[in-house]
Amino acid sequence: MSDNNFKKEESKKKESKILKTFYSIIDGSFLTKARMIDLMPFFFYLVGLAIVLIFNSYYAEKRIKAKEELRSELVELRIKYITTKSELMFITNQSEIARKLKDKGLAESTVPPKRIEKPERKKSFLLNITD
Repeated sequence: MSDNNFKKEESKKKESKILKTFYSIIDGSFLTKARMIDLMPFFFYLVGLAIVLIFNSYYAEKRIKAKEELRSELVELRIKYITTKSELMFITNQSEIARKLKDKGLAESTVPPKRIEKPERKKSFLLNITD
């Protein structure tokens, strides 16, 4: 049996065709062919679409980064709010106020407050005006 030369020649033709195509792309000669000139609008469309997609991905990454920065700032502000609120609650306790005023010479009263009542007024409105 003889070797199958047809398959060998066919594989060599495919390899040489691929190499020729690769070389024509590298040196730019593929752009001068008539078929390629007909495909130029589609090529420009693809290039424009690629630019839009690249811009969109950069824009999305920028927005995500800004969102994460705002989220971390929100967490920090919430922590600050809770801390300040707890400090205010501690400072406004009656015992804490009494301790701070004791240093300034004021003491907490041990006598309960008394209610001061006004003398009873006359029932008639006209009599109240004349007084």
